[in-house]
Amino acid sequence: MIAKLYQRLSALLHTERGWRWCILLLFISSLPLHAQQPPKWAKKARAAVFSIITYDSEDKILSTGNGFFVSEKGEAVADYSLFRGAQRAVVVTTNGKQLPVTHIMGANEMYDIVKFRIDAGKEKLTALPVDTLGVQTGQTVWMLPYSTSKAVEYPSGKVEERVTAAEHYAYYTLRIPMTEKLVSCPVMNEEGKVVALMQKPYGGQDNMTAYAVDAHFASTLSIGALMGNNAALRAIGIRKALPPTEQEALVYLYMNSGRQPDEYLELLNDFIATYPTNAEGLQRRAALYVDRYRDSTHFLLAEADMTRALELNPNKADAHYALCRLITANAAHPQPIKFKDWTLQKALTEIDTALTTDTLPLYLQTKGDLHFALAQYPEAYEAYNRVNQTNMATATSWYAAAQALQLMGDTTRTTEVVNLITQAINTYARPYPREAAPYLWHRAQALIADNRPREAVQDYNEYHTLVAGQVTAAFYYHRALAALAGRLNQLAVDDLRRAVELAPDNAEYLTEQASVCARFGLLDEAVTAARRVTELLPDYPDAYRILGVCLGQQGKKPEARTALLRAKELGDPQAEGLIKRYE
Repeated sequence: MIAKLYQRLSALLHTERGWRWCILLLFISSLPLHAQQPPKWAKKARAAVFSIITYDSEDKILSTGNGFFVSEKGEAVADYSLFRGAQRAVVVTTNGKQLPVTHIMGANEMYDIVKFRIDAGKEKLTALPVDTLGVQTGQTVWMLPYSTSKAVEYPSGKVEERVTAAEHYAYYTLRIPMTEKLVSCPVMNEEGKVVALMQKPYGGQDNMTAYAVDAHFASTLSIGALMGNNAALRAIGIRKALPPTEQEALVYLYMNSGRQPDEYLELLNDFIATYPTNAEGLQRRAALYVDRYRDSTHFLLAEADMTRALELNPNKADAHYALCRLITANAAHPQPIKFKDWTLQKALTEIDTALTTDTLPLYLQTKGDLHFALAQYPEAYEAYNRVNQTNMATATSWYAAAQALQLMGDTTRTTEVVNLITQAINTYARPYPREAAPYLWHRAQALIADNRPREAVQDYNEYHTLVAGQVTAAFYYHRALAALAGRLNQLAVDDLRRAVELAPDNAEYLTEQASVCARFGLLDEAVTAARRVTELLPDYPDAYRILGVCLGQQGKKPEARTALLRAKELGDPQAEGLIKRYE
């Protein structure tokens, strides 16, 4: 049997047709196992794979690589390292079209994957369906390379290992030919679904071992609400997409409000385009126009945004409050822009309109602040009091009421002012935190006005403790005045010495020191202080009068007379009567 077969083959080799068949058989037998007949889905699927070119800040080519579409809307995935440091990028499709990358939609530096969106314009895209189950060890998979040629090989191989990555996704080790040119190309299953994204080969591995990360993982990458400072995302200069839900996107807007104006404006524009009926985006954009783009053109844009927001916002009180806040911010700016009727009075009208719908303490506080800014102190006091009757009363609202009452000028209500500041202090528990220190300072001054100087000294002492002794000359001067009024004479003298030591050229402090020292017989100190005042303020009559009195008490009559005569020349009404003592 074998002999007959050998004879037939030998005869066949001696014919031209036989030689052709033998050569064909030898060629087929020499083909590697991975270059099998391409699957039926390959021709269509290859259009989903593209080349990527990224550019740096100088618009020079940064890197090139591959990627593929996972959505006909232009969503695609590739390796993250392609985009690190990129300021722009384009994809080149298999038919040669260049399409710009518009947004980064997510990134994972650990697994070297990035998701992004391109602007396809009118171009119809082919996307790969993403397998959500993955493949198992031993199953056959195909590589889908990027190529503009009609003749394309689709290498195939087996899954050697499947492990869990990123909590519940898959990471594969494949027995399949691998080169750098195939990084980020899709790995396909028999059904024509993409199961993985090819990763960079590790140094030293053989060219038949490859690694791939789950395509489902890559396709589900997104930007979370709190990812504004994510290092992987910030390393890419290309515009970032919004988080996938409206609520997350709102939080993302808030968390990224500190970005550069142009960058934040792009983000706001994206939000408004994505959620056109959400008034928050319009209100935020208007605020950006007023706060950072300070010109009449942007004020007009802000007005248009606020008008639209008022139409869309179901909470009309919030919309009016937002406009009030916008107008107030402009008025408070060091260089306010004059725009139509945008005045504090207009802001007050807006907050009053808001209050007709909702009496939120925040609105009442704002109303009080506006009245206060307009020097309408009774109205401000009333608004602050309404806040303080709610559970939203704060140290700020109590103190604001005290300030308004004080500025009303009713000297019969000084005790009430003290009580209001006490309410501000009582919002803190003992031992008081440092934040309570300013209120203790202001209550001390209010206690002086209420003729309770010793209590004022106690507040100054507690203030000194809370600020750990980090005080200025003004502190010692004011405590000295309280001590004098409370007949704590030694404390007064000591504090004036400290005040002058810290501010040796302050004429007011020196004059008070001279006066107090003269009163308590500290004549040398009084003379020194008074002389220094005459040097600082040569035309200040009080200094010459105090100097003359002290010199007279020291028995230096000619010098005393000279000083008092100078005080008289400067218009001191008491000087003439004192001069007679030294005639």
